[in-house]
Amino acid sequence: MVTFAYETGGFPAMKQLLFALTTLAAAVLILPGRAQAQVSNWELNLHGGLYQRDLGLDVEEFDLEDEDDDTDTDPLFGARLQYNFAGGFGIGGNFDWVMVDQVPNPPGSENEDMNVNLYLYDAELHYAFPAATRGKLFLGGGVGAATRSFTDIPPNGSDESFTDLLVPVFLGFKFMNDVDDPAWGFTVEGRDNIIWIDEFDPVEDDTDKEATSTWAVQAGISLFFGGGPGYEEPEPVADSDGDGVTDDIDRCPNTPPGTRVDSLGCPVPLDSDGDGVTDDLDRCPNTPAGTEVDSSGCPIVEEPAACVDGRDWYRTDAQISVEANNWVKFGSTRTMTEGELIRIGEYDGVPVYVRSDATQPYTEIFLPLCAPMNSYQAYRPVEGVRGTTG
Repeated sequence: MVTFAYETGGFPAMKQLLFALTTLAAAVLILPGRAQAQVSNWELNLHGGLYQRDLGLDVEEFDLEDEDDDTDTDPLFGARLQYNFAGGFGIGGNFDWVMVDQVPNPPGSENEDMNVNLYLYDAELHYAFPAATRGKLFLGGGVGAATRSFTDIPPNGSDESFTDLLVPVFLGFKFMNDVDDPAWGFTVEGRDNIIWIDEFDPVEDDTDKEATSTWAVQAGISLFFGGGPGYEEPEPVADSDGDGVTDDIDRCPNTPPGTRVDSLGCPVPLDSDGDGVTDDLDRCPNTPAGTEVDSSGCPIVEEPAACVDGRDWYRTDAQISVEANNWVKFGSTRTMTEGELIRIGEYDGVPVYVRSDATQPYTEIFLPLCAPMNSYQAYRPVEGVRGTTG
C-alpha cells in the first residue's frame, strides 16, 4: 500500500523571482502615460519555465534521500489559448506539463525508479492594463485540476494517479510588436498554483485535503489572430467656418472670420459702448461708460422732484406765472395738510395749490417743498404785494 503525504518544501529563488516580477509590475503601474485602446483578438501562447513541484510522497516510506526528491524544481512546458476583449479582459484555457525526474524507489522494489508526470489544466480569466506603449501588465486567476501520474510504484510496480483541485493566480508582463493590432509578442509571468493535495495522517489513518502553493516562473511567445483594433478614434467633425462650433451643430454656417458666436455658431450682437444693450437694439450708441440706460440703450433722464427745492426760480425769488397772473414769493414757508388744499394746476412740473375754501380770483397760491413734509411756500400776485412785506 502506497502512502502519499503532504510535505512542504521551500523555494526561495522562485519567490525572489516572483518578487522581482511584482516590483516590475508596480513600476509599470505608476509610470505616467496615456491609456491606449486595447484590441480584441485570439491569443495562442506557447511557454516554458521552471516549476516547484510537490509530489505528496512520504520521505520515510519511500526511503528518499531528502525532501528534495519530493519537492524540487523541474522544467515546465505548456500552452494557453485565450480570447482578449477590447476592454482588457480575456478568457481562456491553460495546459502545463511538468517533466519530473525519476524518483528512486526503496531497496527491494521491483523497479529501480518510479516515473512521475504532473499535468496542470484550468480555465482562466485575464486582465491586461491599458498602456500607451507596446508593453502591458496583466494578471488573473483561474480554476482547474492538477493530476499526479505515478508508474512503477513500489513494491510491485503498479500505476496510480491522483487529481486534485487547482486554483492558479498569476502576474505577468506582455510585450507586443504593435500597440493597435499585434501579430506576435513575448510574455514573462510568475504563477502560484495552489493545489489541494491529499495529506495522509498515519495516526488517524485517513486523508485530508490541504492547500499548498507550488510556484512557477515562465516565459513564452504569443501569436495573435482573428481580431483587430477594438476601438477606433472617431473622425473629427469639421468646423468649416472656423468659428469654434463644429458643422454638425452649427446653425449659422459661413460665419465671417473673427465673428463672436454663441454655442450654436450664430453671431452674437456686439455691444460697442458696453452699456448692456446690444448694437442691434441700441438707439443711443456711444453712451459714455457708466451711464445708466434704459432698454433702448439711451441714458435715463432723472425727472426733477415735484417740489420747489433746487429750482432756479425758487432760489432767486423770481416771479412765476400761474392762472394768467404773475406771482412772487410771500412770507415764510407754512405747514399745511393736503385736506386744506386743492390743486389748480402746475408750474414747471411743480403742483400749485390754493386753500380749499378759496374762490376766484385767487389771492394766494401754495407750492410744496421737498422737505420737511407738508411744507409749502406761499405766493401772492405781484400787484398785491407791492409796498408790502410778507
